[in-house]
Amino acid sequence: MFNATDSLSKLSILASSNDGLSLLTVLDLRGALLETFPNEVLKLLQLRYLSLRGTKVKIIPKSIGKLQNLETLDLKNTYVTELPDDILKLQRLRHILLYRYIQYPGPSIHFQHHYGFKAPTEIGSLSSLQKLCSIETNHDNGTILLGEVGKLTQLRKLQIERLRNEDERVLCSSLEKLSNLRSLIVRATGGDEIIDLDSLSSPPQLLRTLCLAGSLHKVPHWKPSLHSLVRLVLAWSKLRDVDPLESLQDLPSLVELDLLQTYEGEELCFKAGGFQTLVRLYLTGFKGMRWVKVEAGSMPHLEELFIRQCELVEELPSGIEHLTNLKSLDLYDMSDGLI
Repeated sequence: MFNATDSLSKLSILASSNDGLSLLTVLDLRGALLETFPNEVLKLLQLRYLSLRGTKVKIIPKSIGKLQNLETLDLKNTYVTELPDDILKLQRLRHILLYRYIQYPGPSIHFQHHYGFKAPTEIGSLSSLQKLCSIETNHDNGTILLGEVGKLTQLRKLQIERLRNEDERVLCSSLEKLSNLRSLIVRATGGDEIIDLDSLSSPPQLLRTLCLAGSLHKVPHWKPSLHSLVRLVLAWSKLRDVDPLESLQDLPSLVELDLLQTYEGEELCFKAGGFQTLVRLYLTGFKGMRWVKVEAGSMPHLEELFIRQCELVEELPSGIEHLTNLKSLDLYDMSDGLI
């Protein structure tokens, strides 16, 4: 592993020699003091894994296409915003990890703190891709790009930033083809923008993680059919006349439920018999909520309960004594009355 800038000049010399370093397959430069892509890396033609995570690199050169054996490109928390078309030459590429986020202190209720990248329009030609995180789609080629995603039938994880309303049907059409998908994260262009994925007739049945960030008219009709779902995040849904819990309480594998500004009603009621496998529950930023009720027989395995930034809640959940396996109760930025 090379994790310092000083190593790069040595790397260039060694890669050109016959000592075997030219056969290097893994290069991890995360956290190195780099502002430009190190051209010495392009001599490592056997490279399968390359990480520049946490560096200040801004541009990936076209010559990245020389690394024909590359399988993983990790550019998390860099300043790269676009990948060159030559990335399409890397037909063995399995993982593209390119996104960054701004970390705020405490539980964040900020919307625009995730950033992805502009992908080449013909991204569908990378047929070996298993992880694609995160592509931004609020640009001229966004609709075409989302259509191309449907060709990536090996995808296990897909993360989409800044989804526009007019592209939702194209996304749904592509998702119906991704039968291997395990993780799906979709964020709208803003917290008030609507995400409508109700036209999705057959969601990926192996899905284990689902995150939808954006306003919802209703919980998509296909949610109850996600029998493999382990983690669900609904953020900025701002549901008004729809109980967000009713269609979720019977999910048979759900372990973690994260609700952030999901509901604008005054009361959330966890009904008897619901959420039988839930272990962790997060309730954050419910501006209008005053009461939380837990009926006997609900959430029997719950171990961690987080209630944050729900300023009108002035008492602990009614029926909290029914949560006999509760190990941790986290109250953050709540009313003085409750504290």
